[in-house]
Amino acid sequence: MKKRNVIIDCDPGVDDAVMLALAAAHREELEILGITTVSGNQDIKKVTANALNLAEFYGLSVPVARGMEKPVMRKTYFAPETHGESGIGNCVLPCSGKAPEPEKGIFFIRRVLGELPEGEQATIIATGPLTNIAFLLRIFPEVKEKIQEIVFMGGSLSGGNVTDAAEFNFFADPEAAYMVLHEGVPLVMCGLDVTEQCTLSRNQILKLCQSGNRIAKLCGDMLGYSLENTSEKYRGETSVHDAVPVMYLLHPEIFKGSQKILTVDCSEGSARGAVLGGFRWWQHEEEDANAFVLTEADKDRFREILITSLYELGQR
Repeated sequence: MKKRNVIIDCDPGVDDAVMLALAAAHREELEILGITTVSGNQDIKKVTANALNLAEFYGLSVPVARGMEKPVMRKTYFAPETHGESGIGNCVLPCSGKAPEPEKGIFFIRRVLGELPEGEQATIIATGPLTNIAFLLRIFPEVKEKIQEIVFMGGSLSGGNVTDAAEFNFFADPEAAYMVLHEGVPLVMCGLDVTEQCTLSRNQILKLCQSGNRIAKLCGDMLGYSLENTSEKYRGETSVHDAVPVMYLLHPEIFKGSQKILTVDCSEGSARGAVLGGFRWWQHEEEDANAFVLTEADKDRFREILITSLYELGQR
């Protein structure tokens, strides 16, 4: 089976950290060409340090490039209540000692895509605000032919987790989300509709925390922080949102979805960051759809594959 080329754009972040572990556990299927960071769960300095340290901890010898530190138009918006002041809960990772690439994120992605052999493409996995990707597509539209698809975590068809209307990544930079949705690139949206079905229970997280496996324990400790420091503690399970795009690429058979025609509310009001459209399909031609939206997931299979992957990575 031919490996899929991927570039990971993220803002680590607890669930980004688990996503990177899942990707690292499947290097036989995924050719990780690089990691870029974006301001989101924490500021750009912290998320870039986390990306460098996590890559080293997971045994990923891939370049890391620092991306945009501010949204397209908005003030920065972080989530320390969910991810902690460092971005990875109370966990402390060994310092990698490596520096990020000298190029900024969008220039790095442009170069990596441009260096792909004739006829090859890459998939962009985006798990933070879409700031880097929006600027990339607008400034360097020639890269579109080298992008197989963009699989992103963001948005929701059924209400938000920051406001009643908006999911965090779309709320943090709605203009970037709007731009990406309208650039004509194949898109797969992994919004709250599906990611809130992709959870680990408190008991499963406790078992990870108690493990002697270094990767499982780290991920358990980080997820435990999010579980116990947010309203998820009343639910008794926590969503591993950012692992869903990687899981979809590895096991699309455990998901269901459909093509939709979507846009984003970029107002200053209560609907900021809300996903609009996707329902009155009969008013449009099939080819007008701009995103394949995941809406269902097999929770048991998601849990089984994720937990197994974390343990396997820790045994390498």
